[in-house]
Amino acid sequence: MGMIHCEYARLAAEDFDKARTDPTWALEHIDELAGEWVQMDLPAQEARYFSIGTVWGPLHTVLRVHGGMPVDPVQGGAALGSADGITPVRYLGPDDVEKAAAFLVGTSFDTLAPLADAAHVCDEDVCPDPGEHAAETDAERLAQAYGELTAFYGAAAEAGDAVVLMLN
Repeated sequence: MGMIHCEYARLAAEDFDKARTDPTWALEHIDELAGEWVQMDLPAQEARYFSIGTVWGPLHTVLRVHGGMPVDPVQGGAALGSADGITPVRYLGPDDVEKAAAFLVGTSFDTLAPLADAAHVCDEDVCPDPGEHAAETDAERLAQAYGELTAFYGAAAEAGDAVVLMLN
């Protein structure tokens, strides 16, 4: 099994409305956005599609251990529909995107960095060896992903966009 990546897509209001009524269209549209992202290599704040790669699990855990999230910016939201990925595609509507952005912008990674411990990421059943995740819990990698995720959500909130979340 390959490494699991956490990916995000920004949907403008009209696309978000269509996505909720036509999940097949939504997945096709998200695939188009992914293709554009790969070709254009845009920074997170300009991208309509974005990935935090394999650090999603440790980053999610750090945020949960820290607490105080009004919504979960890594794996929260409501189900949009099934997908070819690991879990169903989920979304945060514009109001929740704004809450997530405010939390991310208002929470310095320096506050979160001490929580980046592989022991927090693993549980005995899923990964008995926390050493397996040393690269994903590297503070520098997590800080970069956090900064990019913050920029992505900030731009989405500013535009009034919804965000779709996927594990692939």
